[in-house]
Amino acid sequence: MDDIFYEKTLNRIIQGRLRFSRDGLVLFIEEPSNDLIEESYDIYDSTYKEAYFKGVFLKEELKELLFYNGLWSPEDDKNAEKTQEQIEELKLQAFRSFYKPKELRGIKANIRALELEYMKLKSKIHQLDHISCEGVALFAKSVWILSKTINHVNNEPYDYKKFSLNFFLSYYNDNQLTEETYRYIARNYPFRGMWICSKNGINLFNASCAEYTKDQRTLCSYSTMYDNVYESTDCPSEDVINDDDCLDGWFISQRKKYEKDKQKQQAEDLISNPKIKNSQEIFVMTNSEEEAKEIYSLNNDYVRNIIQERQQEIKSSTGNLSHKDLPDVRQERMMNAVNSARSAIKSRGK
Repeated sequence: MDDIFYEKTLNRIIQGRLRFSRDGLVLFIEEPSNDLIEESYDIYDSTYKEAYFKGVFLKEELKELLFYNGLWSPEDDKNAEKTQEQIEELKLQAFRSFYKPKELRGIKANIRALELEYMKLKSKIHQLDHISCEGVALFAKSVWILSKTINHVNNEPYDYKKFSLNFFLSYYNDNQLTEETYRYIARNYPFRGMWICSKNGINLFNASCAEYTKDQRTLCSYSTMYDNVYESTDCPSEDVINDDDCLDGWFISQRKKYEKDKQKQQAEDLISNPKIKNSQEIFVMTNSEEEAKEIYSLNNDYVRNIIQERQQEIKSSTGNLSHKDLPDVRQERMMNAVNSARSAIKSRGK
């Protein structure tokens, strides 16, 4: 997308309205005020109650309908979680492969494919939301707000003679801003400069924070995110910051690093216990396989190698295997014997 698109979009966010222009007709879809939003919940509540007493399904009830008709199953949600984990892993790879263009292009292609798969899986459970009590009420609320916010240039309400309310609802939904757009505007000038100035007391949107529109709040959230990136002691290069996938990978890398440091600290706190401080081995009871993996990850590479060797020895053993016969224990005993012999020889030489 070109610079004009982002300039136009930034102006839309600042003005708090979406412009519609066709066949000489110019209208604005204004973002609702807090008073209007507050009143809209009355519409939601009354529509919800009416739908409920007419026997319309609740969202939770529709899950059973989807399940028994083979349209959704809990396995779809599990697969969605796995897909999300795969996307995270690929973004981490993207960050680490930033300076390998050919490899990075392949990773990004896989990310886009998995994102589509994730959306398909997540949408399964929501495909009948629109006929639920919640869906009907939310639609009524949205339509009511829209009916109060479409105006001519001179602020006169539109009469819907040429275009219907449903038409504008589709138009508004089709023109929702993407995460990519928010992030581009947040990290680039002119808004980046406006954001920095706002920290010195300059009014950003001519309104208090509580009166910001949805788009304005979202843009501020991303601006804060970029502030945190630039202020990090491990701040990535500007090129990485400008690449959404790679920056996400950097975030994941930072999170994993934090979690690892936290686990290490917990392990150090554990072995500081005077009862086990000088123990060679510490066994920790866990409640799940995931927790066991976390505990295992606290071991260094040398200890993990010992664990693997022991497991292989146990598997290949045909009878009872004594602790003293384990490979690392035999090696340690041998080293102790060698050291004792060296000490004895040194003693005789004195």
